[in-house]
Amino acid sequence: MKPILTPAQMRLADDYAMQTLGIPAPILMENAARAAFDISRCLLKKFMAHHRRKRPQILVLCGSGNNGGDGFVLARHWSHEADVHVIWCGAEEKMSEETRGNLTLLKTHTIPTTHCNTAEILNSEAIQHLFREADCIVDALIGNGGNEHLRGIVPEILRTVRKTHHSGRLAIAIDIPSGLNAETGKAHTDCFRADATVSMATLKTGLLLNDAPDFTGECFTVPIGIPLAFLEKQATVRVIERSDIPTFFLPRPRRSTKYDFGAVAVIGGTAAMPGAPALAANACIGAGAGLVRLYAPCIHPSLKPEVMAQTLPSDESGIITRSALPFLEEAIEKHSVIIIGPGLGNSPYTLDFIREMIRHIPPEKPVVIDADGLRAVRTVDDTGKDSFVPLHTNTVLTPHRGEFAHLTGCDYGTIPETAQTLAPEWAAKIGCTILLKNVPTIITDGRQSFWNTSGNAGMATAGSGDVLAGMIGAFLAQRLAHGWEFLETVALAAYCHGAAGDAAAALSGQQSVTASSIIACFGEVLAQKEM
Repeated sequence: MKPILTPAQMRLADDYAMQTLGIPAPILMENAARAAFDISRCLLKKFMAHHRRKRPQILVLCGSGNNGGDGFVLARHWSHEADVHVIWCGAEEKMSEETRGNLTLLKTHTIPTTHCNTAEILNSEAIQHLFREADCIVDALIGNGGNEHLRGIVPEILRTVRKTHHSGRLAIAIDIPSGLNAETGKAHTDCFRADATVSMATLKTGLLLNDAPDFTGECFTVPIGIPLAFLEKQATVRVIERSDIPTFFLPRPRRSTKYDFGAVAVIGGTAAMPGAPALAANACIGAGAGLVRLYAPCIHPSLKPEVMAQTLPSDESGIITRSALPFLEEAIEKHSVIIIGPGLGNSPYTLDFIREMIRHIPPEKPVVIDADGLRAVRTVDDTGKDSFVPLHTNTVLTPHRGEFAHLTGCDYGTIPETAQTLAPEWAAKIGCTILLKNVPTIITDGRQSFWNTSGNAGMATAGSGDVLAGMIGAFLAQRLAHGWEFLETVALAAYCHGAAGDAAAALSGQQSVTASSIIACFGEVLAQKEM
């Protein structure tokens, strides 16, 4: 489980390492560059496995900040195994002591350097030749303090990188690709497009948001001497990784019974949409819940035989009626987790008594409200004022962008760019946990957040959200048996759902992924098989 830091949080971590732990800045820089060298060395060796050239040609682009200092040190390490040339920009008098010292070391090691602050120097044939012939270009121009607003010679340098790009070249960014906002992931038009990004100490928020996945390539993190415990303390965002799965899913006790792993009630459906709740129930039983019961007006024939079914009273159009309330009250009483909403429909009549039911759910009982059920969360009181049905921290709302806009009144178009701040803000305001379906998915209780990076575009298919609701319900049902925290349980479900979607795409391509194929791949993920 990795902590993710904002640029400001990373600066605090650097200050802590230097001022509290007493690690000198030159040591941190040396640690960072040496670790980046080890990663880049492995990447280039693999990349050039069939290259005729014995000694690779490496071009290192450096600014005058500490990211440039990392680049200077990296060039020094590379000089023992490659032909290295350093192009740097900025002013030497503005460099930190450690950055200036490492520039001086390049000169004493007779490593070729070119100070490039003008277009005339950049466009010279000698410099253009270096760009064209490089087997590897390393971007150490800006780093953690970077954003999408470039100035000076940097955009010209990046345009040259783009103009001279060829398939036989590896591009590596140090910490953050230049032209990418290290906090928001917004990118400049000429942002450095990396095949791999080596991030110091931990990932930065901007590497996962908005435009970032188009420019970062594969992201690696390297230790630089800052204790992981401090990074975790600083972080308000975390990500779950595949390597975490074995630590979550320990072997079940030999004498377990189904009652040890929770009972889940799935409530939803109409005659026109019987498949949605069936998918949620099928996912729930397939993800390890001990017992699952579906409450719906119409039972889909594809419902797994392991799922018990209770047909609810409905009107002539197949919509659940108020006479179903006794059955729903029974569902609340008998089950440890409640899922409300898949295929429920948007009938005001139905939503009204669903609100009444939600108000009667005990605060300690986990509830997942998905799809049409989200329409019941916001209501208009007797004075005509918008309000929210009282919810609890054990309630999970799972909106996609349109549902989130309807729920909160936020502008639909701006949600993707600001999801990382909007989701925590509204989770705190409503008093619940929100899973906002975004890239990445944001799971938050308003204080702490998880971002989920598993999954693929093939999962943008009907029923995928119903499957996610079922998996969340199943994991919440097993939470106490495994000793999981509430928020991390929801995040784990999001990760495993995405990983199952990745497994399904690997089998048949993204275009062929269906909700049912995602369920079929649960076993591969939960059994911790290699994909």
